Amino acid sequence: MIISLVRMPPDGIRFNHQYQAGELDTTGREFEFRELPRVAGRVDRVGMDMRVRGEITTMFVVPCDRCLTEIETPVAIPFELLYTPAEAGSGQAGEIELQKQELDFATFENDEINLDDLVMEQIELNLPNRVLCREACRGLCPQCGADLNLEQCQCSQPIDPRWQALAGLKAEMEKKK
Repeated sequence: MIISLVRMPPDGIRFNHQYQAGELDTTGREFEFRELPRVAGRVDRVGMDMRVRGEITTMFVVPCDRCLTEIETPVAIPFELLYTPAEAGSGQAGEIELQKQELDFATFENDEINLDDLVMEQIELNLPNRVLCREACRGLCPQCGADLNLEQCQCSQPIDPRWQALAGLKAEMEKKK
């Protein structure tokens, strides 16, 4: 979604955009959309800069980290970013250390702000670190790949070498019974 700043009114620009299929590049992402994102907000002039505030709403599908079951995850992501004209920062040469307050800055060129990168960046930053279909998820059998939430596999469970001595002791105790 491109916002043109050519004829920006003094009270800012409001936007509300529902993305359509193929409009965002999602190749190589760890998720897929169940509902395409909607981005709504406003752009206000702050001196030479543009402040973009709004919210991204969507629903995406991610796999459970243990059993790979698909989980629908709805999100509502508020954002605020300051866009600076690209010409303003082009005079600096060499490596520059970014300060914390500079992480909320981006640049724009040709009196246009493209929100597509912002939308994908915000969605990826807000993905959960750990996704479980349920807290007691048993995952997949490491040998046969069976979903242990749905069935009990027939694989013989290898004994961890650190517990081998105790397994032998347990076997001896069972023989004596």
